[in-house]
Amino acid sequence: MSLTISLANTNIHNSQSVPSAFNHVSSFPLFNAAEVNLTMPALGLGLGFYGMENEPYGTYPECGDEPHIDTSGPPGPPPPGCGLNTQKAVYTWLTKVGGRRLDCANSYYNHKSVARGIEQSGINRTEIFILSKVGPTFGLGFNDTIEQTMDILQELQTSWIDLLLVHWPMMKHPAQSYIPKTSDPSCNMSNSLTYNEKKCRLSTWSAMITLFNRGLVRSIGVSNYNITHLQEIIDAGMLLPSVNQVSFNPYNYRTGRADLLRFCQKNNIQLVAYSPLGVPDVQQYPVTYEGEATGMYPTLFQDPVIISLARTYERTEAQILLRWIHQLGVASNPRSMNETHMQENLDIVLHPFSITDNDMMRINNLAQDTCKVDPDWFECVGDGNPP
Repeated sequence: MSLTISLANTNIHNSQSVPSAFNHVSSFPLFNAAEVNLTMPALGLGLGFYGMENEPYGTYPECGDEPHIDTSGPPGPPPPGCGLNTQKAVYTWLTKVGGRRLDCANSYYNHKSVARGIEQSGINRTEIFILSKVGPTFGLGFNDTIEQTMDILQELQTSWIDLLLVHWPMMKHPAQSYIPKTSDPSCNMSNSLTYNEKKCRLSTWSAMITLFNRGLVRSIGVSNYNITHLQEIIDAGMLLPSVNQVSFNPYNYRTGRADLLRFCQKNNIQLVAYSPLGVPDVQQYPVTYEGEATGMYPTLFQDPVIISLARTYERTEAQILLRWIHQLGVASNPRSMNETHMQENLDIVLHPFSITDNDMMRINNLAQDTCKVDPDWFECVGDGNPP
């Protein structure tokens, strides 16, 4: 029996619980491959952590992975792992802060801990917007995508996912050395005779559409896709993604994100920002390149423009960055294991303020973290020539 046929009788609307449309919280509407009238909470909690040494809760770098059972995959923290950190962050976000969106992924290796945090919170599943992703530490292609989704549902202990994304437009994350296994010849990077990136993407997207049409997911989208990748879907005449999630902050806006934002808005694709504050617990931006100042500072929090605006608006530097993103019409997923920071992040929509057009432009014009000056950081964009 094929995987597609095995999904025939599965539909979230057969459940006695009807999921929320989330239009009672500050949200962005979803179009294209999304349920009618479905909206996505504007602020989510990012759950992709970088710590791998069993760092305690709230210390840097933040650690949230459970131990990895499959030792052929990427390295993870040794037992007992950091699943309890993830559980505590989810519980805190849902109960003490009042957040309602969780940004998960198969490759974050903490779905089970997310499920425990949700159960501990006592919040009804219908009131929680769960976003998850397939790949890239797991194989892509039609059957592999469906198999991953079934595993994700089981690990999260839920009968539906509110938004499912294809995590990367290729089989292998730029920062990983190993090649995931796949049953799809077009996705098999080990066989140069059959591997075809474009065919792999479209095969994977076809599976995503199947999952959406069967009702296992309420909306589908992509992540880290550029305009060329999105155009492939358009040219194939397939249902368009509802969301494209990418790294998005002032240091990569002009060189890689402004054009992408315009393209997504034109095609009713909601852009979502990960690393909206940079990645200050792991990555510092280069302040010089070949003996010349780049104009950047080690973190966005140290940029004088951001510091000045925080004082002007009597807000934190993080709130300035998140509000700038929000006013551009972009949702965001800041990571945090700090209750105060979580609350400050959510406050940009609970207690909103407006950044003036002139100040928005000041942020737009900050220096850019291009791949020319920062080639080893996988979130770098552009060639050093801002449009």
